[in-house]
Amino acid sequence: MRARLAGLVLLTLVSQAHASEVRNYFAPQLDGQRINACLAGGACGKPAADAFCKVEGYDQAMLFQRERTNSARSIDSNKVCDSDCTAFRQVKCFTVRSDLQTGKTAL
Repeated sequence: MRARLAGLVLLTLVSQAHASEVRNYFAPQLDGQRINACLAGGACGKPAADAFCKVEGYDQAMLFQRERTNSARSIDSNKVCDSDCTAFRQVKCFTVRSDLQTGKTAL
């Protein structure tokens, strides 16, 4: 029984040491404008989604969806697309947190 309890405590400590945080953004915006699915330099999709997540304090995007819109702003500049734009419909960001306290365990 003690070995099982010790294993459970150890597993809890290890899982808390490297927890992740995930957040879904639907129709993400910056300063009231939809986010363009392309960076100002031309890289589209994952690079632009990663840049958005970094602005929001996350490590990177794990999922993104795009859709057509009338206006969208590049995340890495003030460049705005004013017609027939592709913006993010959804971006799911995540980060790995290793700064969680590992000394406190609830049993």
